[in-house]
Amino acid sequence: MNKQEDIYKDEFIKNLMKDVELEEPSNRFTNKVMDDVMQDWLAKPIEVKPSISRKQWFGIIGVVCVLVLILLGTDVKTLVSDLDHPFFIQLDKLFLTPINQLLNGVFVSLSKVPVIVYIVVVAMASLAVFDKIVNKIIHFR
Repeated sequence: MNKQEDIYKDEFIKNLMKDVELEEPSNRFTNKVMDDVMQDWLAKPIEVKPSISRKQWFGIIGVVCVLVLILLGTDVKTLVSDLDHPFFIQLDKLFLTPINQLLNGVFVSLSKVPVIVYIVVVAMASLAVFDKIVNKIIHFR
């Protein structure tokens, strides 16, 4: 469509609408529309599903824990640094050494935390699990 046709359409619409008077809605119009919307919403509520399910989160956490245990338990850094291939040298330099240093630093700092902190964390987690179980039992009946 070119600009010439747009101008003619615009003029046509203006001529068509010039005799039309705007009507004012009644005072209850907004309330009535909102009541209809609420009735529709109550009849079929919108369900939002999480993008990652609980099972997937547990799987991701499990894989990360296994990787951390492998990196700490077996000295992968030493095994890879013994290989002379350039890929493994770069892998050690860019990936394994920083992760090893980070994890060792985390575990050293966690070992300095007082035991009471761990006891409180375990107690709070146990209470949360107990509360969830009791709520499921109560709502099941």
